[in-house]
Amino acid sequence: MFSGILLGLGWPTDGSPFYLFIAFIPLLYVENYSNYSLFYVLGFSFITFLTWNSISTQWLSYTKRINGSFSIESYLIPVFFNSVFMSSVFSFSSWIKRYVKNKKIGYVFLVCLWISFEKMHLEWELSWPWLNLGNGFSNRTEWIQWYEYTGILGGSIWIWVINIGLTESIIQYQNHNNILLLYKKMFFYVGIIFFMILISCFIYIRNNKENQNKRTANVLILQPNIDPYNKKYSISTNELISKLKKLIDKKISRKSMIIVAPETMFPKKIQIENISKNKVISTFKNYLKIKSPNTIFITGAELISLYHKKNKSKTSVPIFSKTKKNIQWIDIFNSVIQIGSNKNIEFHHKSKLVPAVETFPYKKILFPILGNILFNFGGTVMELGKENFPSVFQYPYLGIKIAPIICYESIFGEYVSNFFKKKNVELMVIITNDGWWGFSQGHKQHMYYARIRAIENRKSIARSANTGVSCFINEKGEIVSYIPYGKEGVLYNKIYLNKKKTFYTKYGDFLSRISLLTTIIILLYTIIYNIYYYKIQKKFE
Repeated sequence: MFSGILLGLGWPTDGSPFYLFIAFIPLLYVENYSNYSLFYVLGFSFITFLTWNSISTQWLSYTKRINGSFSIESYLIPVFFNSVFMSSVFSFSSWIKRYVKNKKIGYVFLVCLWISFEKMHLEWELSWPWLNLGNGFSNRTEWIQWYEYTGILGGSIWIWVINIGLTESIIQYQNHNNILLLYKKMFFYVGIIFFMILISCFIYIRNNKENQNKRTANVLILQPNIDPYNKKYSISTNELISKLKKLIDKKISRKSMIIVAPETMFPKKIQIENISKNKVISTFKNYLKIKSPNTIFITGAELISLYHKKNKSKTSVPIFSKTKKNIQWIDIFNSVIQIGSNKNIEFHHKSKLVPAVETFPYKKILFPILGNILFNFGGTVMELGKENFPSVFQYPYLGIKIAPIICYESIFGEYVSNFFKKKNVELMVIITNDGWWGFSQGHKQHMYYARIRAIENRKSIARSANTGVSCFINEKGEIVSYIPYGKEGVLYNKIYLNKKKTFYTKYGDFLSRISLLTTIIILLYTIIYNIYYYKIQKKFE
């Protein structure tokens, strides 16, 4: 439990990441003297990870159901299952260490298996990478400028290496009672911490110099501060249009500008096939034509698409007529749209959907067992459609390409980097609605994780959140300006553009591929070694 408390104390936004470098020491120390009892290790590691998950994601308990009551299961279920996954990974590595007969190889297996698990948590349908260890430095971006090479997985390895090294230093001191050796080893591992921070400082200074002579774009961010549980669905279309125009009028001018508003801003669903004829969209097109013809407006909307049965997708659901003879199929998308005065509407559908809120994970297996219970977590009542490939927006007036990121997508490093990998995208826009969890750590952590995406790809970010925090983030992950949570307002700034492709942009989570290969090699080695050892033992019996 002590390890879990230390992990909680080290987690952003208010925690100090220095705790993360010592958090696993109690867990590793107890595991070392557990005589490799699998159930014993599983038990105390589960308590550790349950404590950490409970502290760090307590904000999930603020989620409400459609009827307004608090959805405590939306907190308990993710906390429980994530703790099970984490303790299973740790316990399995402990079990392998027993059979590999080499502690160093056992520790390498632990680190590589953990990194493989974190990568899986980014990709599978039960995805919940919120507590991937590398996210723990999001409130100390000056320490992790080297994430432009490694991404968050580099931070996870950093934490494990220091914890393992310090634990082994303590164990060796107890075995040999050599205080000089203890100081020497502890100095070495503490030195690694400060060495990585020093490297980060050099990279930070280098990037300060690179900002000279870069192009800029004028960006206006809106924060309408609409209550997502009550006011959002009761506000009329005319009221919403008036509110948004009032905010835009504070800073709009004749010069070209990018205006950004939050996720699912419009109260009514818009049919894709008739998107250009939609009343709200037409209103804003005409508004921009009069006020600022070279300006574009990027915002969130729920888009729908209708199909005949032969064209339906995996997420389509049927719509019956009154006679139940004519059936159409419908997909609903959480989307971001770009409106300009003189161009067609562009849109991008959300690809990374929130499990149990926007998508039903492993539906064929779980739906017959659970029914629609998962959609009581405060989300939609049906599964959303999604886009399989990232698409970018064109800003023709300045020749800019923009990466549109929707809410939960901003947690996924390699997914975001794919927007920049093959296309000359110069700017990242994040739209979100973080009002579901009130004045908790939820909206703060979500905003802080976006800072890591800026570092990984060296791109400026314009982030618009319905209730906050809306902000500008520069290429070094620094918050340039922001609107506090729960306040209505606008932000205007000139932000830097660049077409740079970082090492991480090009190669993504390469550390996960190395880790997976190493994990497989150690597993095969363990199996072969124990088969050979068993045969030798039998021979001498």
